[in-house]
Amino acid sequence: MTMKKTGRTVACAAAAIGISLGGAVVTAPPAFAGSGHYISFSNKGWFVANTCYKWKGSTTSDSCDSGKTINQDWRVEIPEDATGVELSVTVDAQIGGGNITPQITDLKRGYCYELSGYTWGPKITEKTC
Repeated sequence: MTMKKTGRTVACAAAAIGISLGGAVVTAPPAFAGSGHYISFSNKGWFVANTCYKWKGSTTSDSCDSGKTINQDWRVEIPEDATGVELSVTVDAQIGGGNITPQITDLKRGYCYELSGYTWGPKITEKTC
């Protein structure tokens, strides 16, 4: 077998592997079906915020977003099969003020929140998305 033929064989084999792997990536189903609705946060407060989501009636794993500092924005997509969510919003080293976790009951729409204030009195305000 000549060097030229061996090189061509290796190239064809690599291309075949790449095509089959590429096809697998394209046809792989998503981990969950998203609803197109999100719970979004914007931290304008002088603190570090954490959010956790426990999805009820969903095959989607529970998750958390931690260590969100001032001027950070983040969001989570509401799973299509979720029937409820237990949401937790906490502030690191909070020394005053009440619970700032919003109550979400309608998962067929999006929610946008702005966090503000200080560790001794954090606030949460619902905003228009």
